[in-house]
Amino acid sequence: MKLSGAQIVVKTLEELGINTVFGYTGNYAMPVFEALERSALSLVVPTSEVCGAHEADGYYRASGKVAAVLSTSGPGATNLVTGIATAYMDSVPLLAITANVPTYKLGKDSFQEVDITGIVTPVTKYAHIVKDVRELEREIKKAYALAVSGRTAPVLIDIPYDVLLGETEYLSLPLPAYRAPEAKAAEISEAARILNDAERPALLVGGGAVGAGKAVAALAEKLKAPVFTTLRGIGATDSARVVGTVGSCAPRAYNRLYASADVILALGTRFSDKMHSKPNKRKYIHIDVDNAELDKIVPANCAICARIADVVPALTAKCNERREAWYAPVERPRALSSVVKLAEAVARADLRDTVIATDVGNHQIAMLQALRGKPSEEIVSSLGLGTMGFGLPALIGAMKASGKRGILFTGDGSFNMNMNELATAVEAGLDMSIVIANNRELGMIKNLERRRKDGCGELITHTPKVNYALIARAFGAKGRKASVANIIALLDSKESGVWVYDVKIRG
Repeated sequence: MKLSGAQIVVKTLEELGINTVFGYTGNYAMPVFEALERSALSLVVPTSEVCGAHEADGYYRASGKVAAVLSTSGPGATNLVTGIATAYMDSVPLLAITANVPTYKLGKDSFQEVDITGIVTPVTKYAHIVKDVRELEREIKKAYALAVSGRTAPVLIDIPYDVLLGETEYLSLPLPAYRAPEAKAAEISEAARILNDAERPALLVGGGAVGAGKAVAALAEKLKAPVFTTLRGIGATDSARVVGTVGSCAPRAYNRLYASADVILALGTRFSDKMHSKPNKRKYIHIDVDNAELDKIVPANCAICARIADVVPALTAKCNERREAWYAPVERPRALSSVVKLAEAVARADLRDTVIATDVGNHQIAMLQALRGKPSEEIVSSLGLGTMGFGLPALIGAMKASGKRGILFTGDGSFNMNMNELATAVEAGLDMSIVIANNRELGMIKNLERRRKDGCGELITHTPKVNYALIARAFGAKGRKASVANIIALLDSKESGVWVYDVKIRG
């Protein structure tokens, strides 16, 4: 039986096991939305395309399952770019499908025509425009297979309008297989030798170690080594030897202990400039599924291109068991600033079966530092790109995937970016609490401004005065003023619906 291009899109998504689509319609995308209405797929309609991309991102972080995001041509497609780039920087796979003008209008500056594949090529693993309906099923499946293989990443398929209307046979093609790189026995033996010879070994766990938490914990225990994480690696392992994060936003005590290690075993990290400035004389063992990351920032004494989950058990078997740890326990720093106190209060609430999302800024760092022991699938935060406005839509996607309660810890600057997505949360009937750390300024930028001798003053860091409780009610949510003193009780009450708590704090 022949299917239209739009029907092939939907049929292919079903065969791939994708059951949720976040999409905002438009002229050239209408055939796909009409096909979606006749399918069993769940469609979530955001208030903007960028929110749809963030929602697909959050969906994967909470469940490990890929969601699709769909938009129309031109500005609809370009609105996806920030969300795609956010996912790319944090190695999150999502399948973006965009409509475009008919093939005979391509390259003629037609109304709402844009070369979206050219635009997103730097921030996708694969981007392709399909100009023949007979290639549509194959290309979507190829894109999906690439997205979930190796180092995961977003992909985009662009489909002209006449291809969506065209018809061809649906072939039920098999999914292409892409083999993951495998470690050599000699590489694992060399890594074990370096660790066995070390006096002060330490583990650095990044986002690439998500899913290998138990294996990482077993290795850390055998080595009696401290475990440090990147921000993306928070929650990747529940090892009792986790000290905390390292880098420019980490407590000095953590950084000092990290600096005293003579061998660093880096697992699934790209050594971002936020956590690593330059290597010192210590030795590095770097394991990552993306070969491009090896020796890019840090010259490794032993570099292994493979999945963390595949290498760590074999490495553990070859390591000598140590009798005692070489380091003393490090106390967590006491809460000092207002935003840290608020974050610590939120973290003391009952967070069982709860997904926590953040936006970007001082509140984000404070919240991530406070979420010690929280599993990675219950923490949703934009780290590589640092996208303000990410939190609310990403939390909606995470809640749709997990069925769990949600808490968003955000700042007033970030919340202003996508507060319109309150409407989607209310429409979806979610039980969500939003805690706004409201200091009427862009706190992180303000801190940087204070360090500059030629600073421009407060104008560029000032945020407008907004009654968030009133805005919440306008969107059909509930809102009220709150404080550090009563936020735990408010969160633990678990009142149904979408709640916005406006907490005034000092800068």
